[in-house]
Amino acid sequence: MRWHAEIVLGASLAFACSVVPSIGRAQSSPLATELRPLLVARYSAIARADTATLSSYLAGDLIWIVIANAGADLSKRQLLALVSRPQVPVPRYDVDSIRAQRIGDVALVEYLRRDIRQKGTGEDTNSVRVQEVFAMQRGRWLLERHTQSWVVAQVTPVTLDSAALHAFVGRYQIAPGYVDNVHWENHQLVATASGQTVGARLVPVSATAFSPDGVGVLIVFERDSTGRVLGYIQGYPNGDVVRAVRLY
Repeated sequence: MRWHAEIVLGASLAFACSVVPSIGRAQSSPLATELRPLLVARYSAIARADTATLSSYLAGDLIWIVIANAGADLSKRQLLALVSRPQVPVPRYDVDSIRAQRIGDVALVEYLRRDIRQKGTGEDTNSVRVQEVFAMQRGRWLLERHTQSWVVAQVTPVTLDSAALHAFVGRYQIAPGYVDNVHWENHQLVATASGQTVGARLVPVSATAFSPDGVGVLIVFERDSTGRVLGYIQGYPNGDVVRAVRLY
């Protein structure tokens, strides 16, 4: 089965990945303590669509990479244009577990961010891991590069009996010459795609939806009016939707 962990954005800001080294210093370090108010103020400006304040925290040659837009790089001007559109509902950003290291006039920063939005009478929370590069310019830390990756949550499985699970066993054609073999292995469903030797365990989260290896990405099986399984649909973070047709 073609699947991978989601890389996503927080709300209407769809950001993602470049490479920044992993940081090893704890949040209590002086640099992390110094940078925390700056991070909080910047995300507060983003939540309020306050581009004037946000601009003051950004370097002129900022790079903000957007995976969801074919990997395009956002410039400072493009990011400010995106942020200028107010988000509804207004999000709240919580910053935690800051680690920071200074190398000359450059600071490498890593932290966890929770994006919280009102959802009806409750709240919807998504978590991302952020890595950033700051440069000291005229006595101020300015953001040069931002990257983030989705923190994938474990799914909550449901229990289905073996008869219900056996209904999904079969071969599913993803593309010509590329077939997903959903089979019964060690008392559970496993999907192994063409050319792969290790399959993904399909963890049931509903009567027709499964999460490969239980890491949050979902596939949904389709049935006809008689209940016979016809195939499955799987969506991907880049907007691709795969429809696999059952061969038997």
